[in-house]
Amino acid sequence: MEVRANAKVNLCLDVLRRRKDGYHDLEMIMVPLQLHDLLQVELAKQDELHSDDKQMPLDEHNTICRVISLMREMYQLKAHFYVSVRKHIPMEAGLAGGSADAAAMIHAIDILCGLHLSMEDKIRIGKQIGADVPFCLVNQPALVSGIGEKIEPFSFSCDFHMLLVKPSEGVSTKTAYQMLDLARCAHPDCEAVKAKLQEDDFAGLCQEIGNSLEESAFRLTSAVQKLKAELTAYGFAGVLMSGSGSCVFALTQDESLLKDAYQHFRQHYPFVELTTVRK
Repeated sequence: MEVRANAKVNLCLDVLRRRKDGYHDLEMIMVPLQLHDLLQVELAKQDELHSDDKQMPLDEHNTICRVISLMREMYQLKAHFYVSVRKHIPMEAGLAGGSADAAAMIHAIDILCGLHLSMEDKIRIGKQIGADVPFCLVNQPALVSGIGEKIEPFSFSCDFHMLLVKPSEGVSTKTAYQMLDLARCAHPDCEAVKAKLQEDDFAGLCQEIGNSLEESAFRLTSAVQKLKAELTAYGFAGVLMSGSGSCVFALTQDESLLKDAYQHFRQHYPFVELTTVRK
């Protein structure tokens, strides 16, 4: 069976506080994208994982392998799986590539093994793999809080195009959080972003988007700050780093600007992609 693993961006990411367990309480507006990895998953005599991306780990560090191991233990599964991944979502980009693959694998195992899991069951599994996995399982625009496990989907009519650009440098999520200065970083208003989306106020949306983690990412690699400045100067209405980076997205309703920028930035950066929100 084929399963899509949709990328995501954070239109708003506010880090509220550092918790005693080492995690952070967050409030985010997350949206899935049409950009996706594609997983081919079949029952097999032994576990096999393949990918067309040579950079993708194929061992226990891969979220797909971790899902198989966890679900096998939780549900006493005897089945084995052949998995082939066509990667389109870059790693260390803030686009939830690993989390999306994990969510897709949870859905695939549920179907192939006839487990008939509820979404709550799947989220319980996903939380043990990574903070973004629950959102990737739900796969709808949502207000997300806690450490990523509290998900409130919502609908909106605001339409726009998105250009994704990633520099060659990646950003480690763990390091970005470790370096974060909560007193210095931005604290955007997620409720305001949600309201602008629902009011179909694109100009207002572009004024409200924000990301607390830009502060540490800019210090980790100047390439992210440089890229954001370049996209802003090119004329995009809203420009923001997604997640912990290093991918930066640019929003516009001007299709000619979008096409011109795509041709320009693909000459200078290793990953440039046109996409839209999956509603």
